[in-house]
Amino acid sequence: METDRNIVGKFFPGSRPKPSLRPLRHNVRSKKRPKTFPDATDSDGNISSSQHDDMQLDTARISLERIRSDFAQQIATGQGRALQLQPLGKPRDKRKKSKAKRIQEHDEEEEEEQKENAEVEPLITDRRKKSKKAMKENTLKQPAMMTSMREGIQRAYLDGLEFIRTKISEMEQEVGQVRTSFYDCKDGEEESEEKREEYLKRCNENFLIANNELRRKNVKLNVIDSEMKVVGVINKLREVADVDQGEIAFITQFWENVKQTVEGLRMIVEKFQTNVLQRLNQSCTSYNNADINLEVSDRYMEEIISYIAGLEREITNIRLLLKSFDSGIHQDLYTDSKFSDKLMVSCDLKAFPILRLVPDLTAKVERLCDISRKWLDRDQQYMDEVNNYIKKTRNMTKRREEVLKNQKEKQKKIEKAVKTAHILLHNNREKLQKIEMELDNLEVQLSGFKTEKKTKHSEKSQKSSMADFLKITLTQTKKNYNLQMKRQRLVKQVHDLEEFLVSIERELSDVEDQMMVKKQEKFLLREKVDTHQKTYEAFKTDFDRYSDGLEKLEQEVNVLSGQLLQLEIIQTYKSSPENVEQIFDRPQTVKLAPSLKEKIRRKRKALVTSE
Repeated sequence: METDRNIVGKFFPGSRPKPSLRPLRHNVRSKKRPKTFPDATDSDGNISSSQHDDMQLDTARISLERIRSDFAQQIATGQGRALQLQPLGKPRDKRKKSKAKRIQEHDEEEEEEQKENAEVEPLITDRRKKSKKAMKENTLKQPAMMTSMREGIQRAYLDGLEFIRTKISEMEQEVGQVRTSFYDCKDGEEESEEKREEYLKRCNENFLIANNELRRKNVKLNVIDSEMKVVGVINKLREVADVDQGEIAFITQFWENVKQTVEGLRMIVEKFQTNVLQRLNQSCTSYNNADINLEVSDRYMEEIISYIAGLEREITNIRLLLKSFDSGIHQDLYTDSKFSDKLMVSCDLKAFPILRLVPDLTAKVERLCDISRKWLDRDQQYMDEVNNYIKKTRNMTKRREEVLKNQKEKQKKIEKAVKTAHILLHNNREKLQKIEMELDNLEVQLSGFKTEKKTKHSEKSQKSSMADFLKITLTQTKKNYNLQMKRQRLVKQVHDLEEFLVSIERELSDVEDQMMVKKQEKFLLREKVDTHQKTYEAFKTDFDRYSDGLEKLEQEVNVLSGQLLQLEIIQTYKSSPENVEQIFDRPQTVKLAPSLKEKIRRKRKALVTSE
């Protein structure tokens, strides 16, 4: 077993053992009767000699453990001072400071602490002010940063639309160049409707000359509505014409001109599908989910569908006209216009339908550009509408959510009132049921008492009659002890029955009084139950009606939240960098190999060094 000196050295290394521990160890080992420790007493306050040694060691060990825990706690809290281990069995050093001196030291410490706080407080206040100012600046900067970011994204989206408009303008320029070349306008000469009509009149005149020449030679005339017919006219003129007045060369030049123009328009249409229509289909769409109904998206899609149908119709007609140029033009695909009406007057379009081919094709291609530009304008308008709808829907959603929150709080209050009314109704019903059970019990008791009263009264009458009979009998005969005793017993029984009947009367009166009280309570409770029943039903009706309204309001908030989310998704998709990047003709990024990167870096470094 470890000694007390070792225990002290274990928990307080370096501390000097106190001499007071030695007598304790001596007492433990000695056979003399030790001191009495209060912690080691039994229920009678006595200590057995067999337990004395163990109690001595336990007491010493507990004291040491207590000193060690107090010391550790003081060190942990920063309040510990040099703790002197006092000898066991002796008091601590009583050289304590006086009360006045302790108060003086405490006041001095408080003054020093106040001075330190006074010095540190301005620094803390200044730091708090700076921190609040920085937080306020960050709070103000965040909306500005978000606004600038949105403006940047919006600007990129508008740049994409402008890029597509540029492509459309380039196509219109190409159509203009093709048309200028077809109408044989000289360099620097402006192409106009009068110039076009003049050129087509000349074509018509040359075709008329050719037909007259062929008619004079008895050659069958055909409607010139294809390339084959034009070539046929040229060949026939070369075969039968006596004198060439220039019509053969002109018609040949017209044929070459039409071929080049048709080929140029075919290339322009192919380019339109690649550079314009494909970008419109990719980027200029609603991005709306079919499950969520958005009025702004529905209106947009109705117009876009009409634009798409118009583009598809024009492209189909252009292709059919280009394809039918070889064998026979589909004249039913021509579109009437003011210029076509003028040509009907100035040219013989029934005989020479081919004269209308190039004007109609160029007009159709220009309509493609016009419809595409309308599509772009509508898409930009749609984006503005989406932004405005987001603001309106966000504000409306916020207001409805606030209303929903307030209504839910009111619903909780109404629900609490319903529960309270239900509890009161339930409790009063239980009380009423209990009173009814008590009344039933009282009725049973009353009936029992009445039956017993009737029985005892009959018994009393019978015994009273017997006693009277014995009394008469005793007066008429000699004295008989047995009869006297019997009569006395009967008289006593009659007396007891009378007392018993009196008690039964009291019991009956008490039961009747209790029944009156219970009936009154039942009446009052019945009124309470009826009142609480009406109150509960009214509260329940209000709660149900309020819950229905709240459910509709919650559905409205969910619809608004869904619409807001869908609008934000549309805005994100349409202005996303990935979507905008598809519009521009930019080369895709290529990942370079590490060796190639290192080679480029060395070349750049060498270039900088040489400079």
